Amino acid sequence: MTLFSRLLYTIITFALLGASIVLIGVAVWRTSQGFWTGEGALDTTLDAIGLVIIAVAVADVGKFLFEEEVLADREMRRPAEARGSLTKFMSIMIVALSLESLVLIAKTSRETMGDVIYPGLLMLLAVLALVGLGLFQKLSQNATAAVPPDREEDESAEAGDQLLATSEPAIRSKRRNTSPATGPA
Repeated sequence: MTLFSRLLYTIITFALLGASIVLIGVAVWRTSQGFWTGEGALDTTLDAIGLVIIAVAVADVGKFLFEEEVLADREMRRPAEARGSLTKFMSIMIVALSLESLVLIAKTSRETMGDVIYPGLLMLLAVLALVGLGLFQKLSQNATAAVPPDREEDESAEAGDQLLATSEPAIRSKRRNTSPATGPA
């Protein structure tokens, strides 16, 4: 990965984390204002919870981008790597959608029951995303099992096995020359 793309993803990550901190600050400010004025304290608290949920999702996406694009320093060559990354990202989105829909259901059910349709559809969307992720996992499992490991991994595993085989006799002889009570002979 080039230095430019690493720098770009680092800037994007810090921008997302900054936006997340701002959202949390707005949530705290609105909640404190609601309690001080005494008007709509519960509504502002529910709004604040929604903002914090969004802030956590934004921070998780920033962390995900940083881990995958800056720290990992590898391209996804195997289906298992892509599968793991996509699963991680979709899990973040599904949790955020689910929590946001729960907050919206709690908020709208207090006012008018006719407004519960949008949060209900949002929850349905989260469930469909979860089902889709499960289908993706099931269908991609066969593709992951069918792809043989890279040649480089085979060579490094063989080198490790050879190193272990050559070092085992040395370890055994060292153990025979050492007694627990007296130390090395």
